[in-house]
Order: sequence, then structure tokens, then C-alpha cells
Amino acid sequence: MKIPLQKYWDVQKKYLAPFKKRVLLLALLLGSGTVLLILSPLLIERFIFLATNGHPLQDPNIYWESQSILVLDIGNIYQTLLLLAAIFTVLMVIQQIITLGSVYLSQTLSWSSTNMLRFDLTKHCINLDMTFHNEHKPGEMIERIDGDVNTLATFLSQFSVQLVTSLLIITGSLALLFSKHWIIGLSFTAFTFLAIIIMYILRNFSVKAWEKQRQTSADLYGTIEESLSAIEDIRANRGIKNSMRKFFDASRKDFKAFKRALVRGQVFVMAIWGVIAIINTLIFAPSIPLVRNGVIDLPTVFLIQMFAGILLRPIFVITRQMQDLQIAGASIDRINKLFEIETKIHDTGLEKLSPGPLNIEFNKLSFAYNEDDYVLNNISFKLEPGQTLGIVGHTGSGKTTISRLIFRLYDAKQNDGTIRVNDTNITDLSLLDLRDKISYVTQNVELFQASVRDNVTLFDKRIPDIRIESILLDIGLGDWLEKLPEGLDTIISSSEHGISAGEAQLLALARVFIKSPNLVVLDEASSRLDPATENLLDLAIEKLLINRTGIVIAHRLATLERVDDVLIIDKGKTIEYGRREELAQNPQSKFYQLLQTGEIEELLK
Repeated sequence: MKIPLQKYWDVQKKYLAPFKKRVLLLALLLGSGTVLLILSPLLIERFIFLATNGHPLQDPNIYWESQSILVLDIGNIYQTLLLLAAIFTVLMVIQQIITLGSVYLSQTLSWSSTNMLRFDLTKHCINLDMTFHNEHKPGEMIERIDGDVNTLATFLSQFSVQLVTSLLIITGSLALLFSKHWIIGLSFTAFTFLAIIIMYILRNFSVKAWEKQRQTSADLYGTIEESLSAIEDIRANRGIKNSMRKFFDASRKDFKAFKRALVRGQVFVMAIWGVIAIINTLIFAPSIPLVRNGVIDLPTVFLIQMFAGILLRPIFVITRQMQDLQIAGASIDRINKLFEIETKIHDTGLEKLSPGPLNIEFNKLSFAYNEDDYVLNNISFKLEPGQTLGIVGHTGSGKTTISRLIFRLYDAKQNDGTIRVNDTNITDLSLLDLRDKISYVTQNVELFQASVRDNVTLFDKRIPDIRIESILLDIGLGDWLEKLPEGLDTIISSSEHGISAGEAQLLALARVFIKSPNLVVLDEASSRLDPATENLLDLAIEKLLINRTGIVIAHRLATLERVDDVLIIDKGKTIEYGRREELAQNPQSKFYQLLQTGEIEELLK
């Protein structure tokens, strides 16, 4: 079983490994600063010694003779004092420069390493199956990916280096104090070890509290995201008051969790500072008899006082690092738990699809989102290359589930039938290659707060503008593009520059034209559109399906005019399946009756 600190080391080792040179440079800077920090008190001690023993009012001959030391000229003493002061000033300037460089380098390391962690975590979450994303709100995921990682920023770049530096300061200071007198060195050693032991005992005092606070924070962001996404429904149904109450409840929980974690963390700090205050006072007790007995002098007492302050610094740093370790521990635990979640969609296939239109076959396929709660039951159909299938059914019949299974957003159980593409089991195909050859257009189009170019190409900089403009013109968005103030560079969203639902759908189709897939799945792409816009969209879809296999989930009968086969399903079961022309001419068929009534919902009651 791994020791508790192993998880911290694993994270640091992985994300600091690409920045070894920067880490070494930071270590060198901090090490140099440590040396200067220890040397500075020695210069001050020497300065005080010469200043007090070389005072003009004091007869230097008597003092130096009593000490059996060569008598020095007072002028030489002053020159030495000036030299020591100059050296001390230069060292302090160098130390400040080193400190500035250390801060800059540590921040660079911090952001570089945590951005790598954010990238890995985001990529991992994106690759998780839809079951995971259905259970976690986007706001919660933003907080977990950015918030948890953000708490690691300082810790990740500085923990090990500062810990080593602090230990070097402690070791160097204790060695120097032992050289002055073993009693002083022993007193400081006891004080240091006792403080470190207490810190070790209290190291996990607030980990659980911080972990709970990170979760309540994620829940709060999830609540905010949920309310903002549903703002129209909330206003239309007078739900503002209840929505705000839910927000306040989530805020209250987050505040209480934060306060509890903060208090526990401060108890840890207070306990350490209490020990430091008590023992720091006791350290000077041995100095009194040593001075009286002439074992040490006043400059040495001043040196002891300075090193007491110097020792407090690394002990305080270790204290803060241990506190940050607790906060980071909660975040690392949550991050590791997120990394440990495995997708149910396993990309183990090696087969690749050949160029050209694809054939696709469902063979007695059943599927359940939840255990034994099947939404598809024994669905079978076969679509030849270049043909188009229209799927008809009322809301909740399983139409969208079919499109999700084709794109492998979900997988059916091993014994619940198969899906074959080009006569190959879909799970034997490379997932990357499968999704590269298939495009899936839903009725809810997501537009990014980005330029028209980036919205169409999905941020692929390799696609030339002339191709983008040609596609937009071909699908009927030429006039719309000309009216935009900055053309392809115009920043758009669903609410700016007159982006209607139909134009958003046409932009989604432009993405498909850019991708140029072999199979297109259109999930009610023409729903909720006015007749004029729907006609424009139908023309674009007709062009899109040329030399491609297509599956069209129908919302309006006009969409079915271009299909070759028709599949009617209800409650996850096949009601009717066959060639469109044959079904349209058969008075006994459900599709014939649908053409007569034009009401899907009424027909399937």
C-alpha cells in the first residue's frame, strides 16, 4: 500500500518532469538564497563585535590586551565596519534579486504544470461516456477541473523545493549554533524537532473538511450553471424565487463547509505558533548564564536572536506547506478519483473503414440506459451504401438512442444484439476512425462564443477561408455572411448578429460539409423551424446526402420525401420497416396512414 505522501510525489513527478531545467534553476536560486540568509547574521555579528569593542570612548589597548589579541588601529576598525556594511548591503540586494527570480520562476512552473494537469483532466472527462456526463452538471465539472487544479498551483511547483530549502536552512542554522555552544545548539534542535513532530501529528487535521468544501463548491457552480441554462423557463414559469432559494441553499452549504475547513486549518496553525511562542522564549534561558559566565558575548546573543527568527521562517514555511498539503490533499484525492473513473466505451478496435458511403446493419439490437430498463427491443434493419433511412416515432420511442449508438456515445451489452458497419462489428472498429467517418447533427446546435470561422471549422486552423465561404454560399448562408460586419472574423453566439435557430442548424451542416463524412445522422434537424427556413435547410440536407449514406430522424413529413427506407418504431419496438415507395403505396401500412393523416403522435396512440 502506498504511503500517504506518495500520491503527492506522484503528481509532482509527473507534471514537473517536463520542466526539469526550471526546477533545477529554482532549486539553485532558493539554495543561493539560503546561503545568503545564513551568512547575513554572521556579518552582523562581526559588525556588532567590532563596533562595540572598537568604540573611541573605550581604551582599545586594555580590551585587546585582556583578550590577548593584537591591538588594532581605530581607523582600521572603522574601515572594516564600512566594508562589512557594504558587503551586507550588496548581499541583501542580491538576495532580493534571487527572491524576485524565485517568485517569477515558481509562478511560471506553477501555471505550466497545472495547465498540463488541466489538459489531461479535461481530455479524460471528454473521453468519458455519456453516462458520466448525464450524472455531472457542467458547472460542477468546471469547478472540479479548474477549481481543484487551481488549489494545486503553488503546491505543485514549490512544495518539494521549499521543503528541501527549509530543511537546508534548519540544518545550516543548527550546525552554526552548535559551533557557538553545544547547549545553544541542543536547545534549538529540541525546539525544531518538537515543532516538526507536532506539525506531522496535525498534518491531516483538516483534509476531510477541505475535501467536503471542494465538493460543496462544485455543487454551487453546478447550481449556477443549471439556473443560467434554464433562465427562459425559470422566468416564463415564475421560478426566479425558487431558483434563488436553491442558490442560497447551495451557497450556505458551501460557506459552512468553507468556514469549517478554514477553522480546522487555523487551529493547526495556532497550535504550531503556540508551541513556537513558548519554546522560543525558553531558548533564551540558557543564554543568560552563558553570558554571565563569559562563555558567550553580547554579539553572540544577538546572533542567537537572529537565528531564532531565521529558524522560525523555515518552520513557518513547513507549517504553511503542511497546511497547503492538506488542502492539496483534498484536491488531489478528488482529481485522482476523477482519473480513476473509466469510460464504458472501450476503444479496442483496430479495423478502419474504407472510403465511400457506408452500409450499416442493426441485428436484433436491444439497449437499456439503466439496468433492465430497455428503451430499444430487438431492432433490426440494414441500410445499403448511399441509401437513406428515415426513422419515425413519437417522442420517447427510441429514435435518438439509435443515433447515439451509431456514434458510440453508448454501447449495447454484449448479448443484446450487434451493430455492423461495412460488415464489421462496430466495437471492432477504431473509435477515432468511426467518428471521423460519421457526422451526427442534433436539433440542439451549440454555438461557441467565437468567430464564424471557428464555429464552422471547430477551431481547425488548417481549413482555408475560401473553402469555408464556398460551403456557406452553397448551403444558403451567403447573404447572411455578407451582412456580418467582419465576415468570417465576426464573433457570434446564439443571441448575436441575428443567429436564428435555422441559421444555427445551417452552420451545423456547414461543419459536416467541412468534415466530409461517409455517413450522416440527422436527429430531427428541421424541428422547430418556420417553413421558409425549413425549405432552405432541406435543400442543404439534400446536397449533404449526395454520395453519402444517411439516417434521418424525421420530425416533419417533408423530411421523409428523400429517404429510401422507412423505420417506424414505438416504445423501442419496430412497428414497420421497408422501402418507402412500397410502404407509401400499401393502404395497410402505418406509413401510408401517416401520409394521409400527417400526425405521427395520433397514428401511434
